Amino acid sequence: MPFFIILIAVFLAMNVGANNAAAEMEAAYRTGVRTKKEALILISIFVILGAIISGLPVLKTLSEGIVPVRTFKAYFYIVFVVMAVSAAYDFISSIFKVSIPTTYAVVSSIAAAGIYYETMNVDRYTDILVWWFLSPICIFGVAFIIGKLLNFKAIKGYSYLKEEKRGRALLGALLTFSGCYVAFAGGANGVGKAMAPVVAVGFIDTRWGILMAGIGIAAGALIFGKAALETDEREMGEIGFVRAIIIELLCATALLAASMNGIPLSVSVTVTASLTGLGCADQGIMRSFKKHHIVRNLLMWLIVPFTSAWLTYFLLHLLKVILK
Repeated sequence: MPFFIILIAVFLAMNVGANNAAAEMEAAYRTGVRTKKEALILISIFVILGAIISGLPVLKTLSEGIVPVRTFKAYFYIVFVVMAVSAAYDFISSIFKVSIPTTYAVVSSIAAAGIYYETMNVDRYTDILVWWFLSPICIFGVAFIIGKLLNFKAIKGYSYLKEEKRGRALLGALLTFSGCYVAFAGGANGVGKAMAPVVAVGFIDTRWGILMAGIGIAAGALIFGKAALETDEREMGEIGFVRAIIIELLCATALLAASMNGIPLSVSVTVTASLTGLGCADQGIMRSFKKHHIVRNLLMWLIVPFTSAWLTYFLLHLLKVILK
């Protein structure tokens, strides 16, 4: 049984890697700086490094910070419910080709288990909600300001770099670095999303959980990331070298800061916030919001936590009735 559960957790980690691949290296791939193979290999290396070096705080938050370990061990089937909810949202995202913040689904599912058994750490979950609310606003604001600065004629001279050979090489190196930075931060923040319930229930220890999750995320990027690089709807690679670098640096910094504080964030939310901030600076708020489907995304960000919590609560109650 533990082996089977760990295998499912690794598969969920692979989904994390597949879903994040576009955000991590799409710009470098679409601008021709990196080939598809190079992009996927770099993602794999840096997500594992991120998981090993900085993945522990988020894993601890999700395995024992929101709901105590004793609750997971007393009601071990919580691990099945959380995994089922996570898989359901991954399935919906794949079938309907919509960007769903599965991080929100996993965290809210764990919180719902804590509510059901009256053991949730309200303060810790509140910290996470505050980060979820403030981080997209802050990222949007910083991206908007930077976008306005880039539009000033006095500093628009960077555009000549794209035509000059050395300048293009420099921008390409920076774009590769920023993509690797996102992969590192994504690995650090993504570890707990798949492996936390398995660690909490005691099927695997923390060190092996981090390593297995990192390998799973890397494998997901290698195996399933090809399609994500080609089809991602955000089109980061279409906005130019400098703006793509800014977006990736903003996202990676936010993710890494959150990881160090044990806060799980959504890669798709941070990318959308920074991309929209730059878009608003360039095209105006109304045009950019329409182009980037921000209203749909906002609704999704609000709906997913509530629906995942409700689904978890329902499944736990159903299992309680069945197992009586």
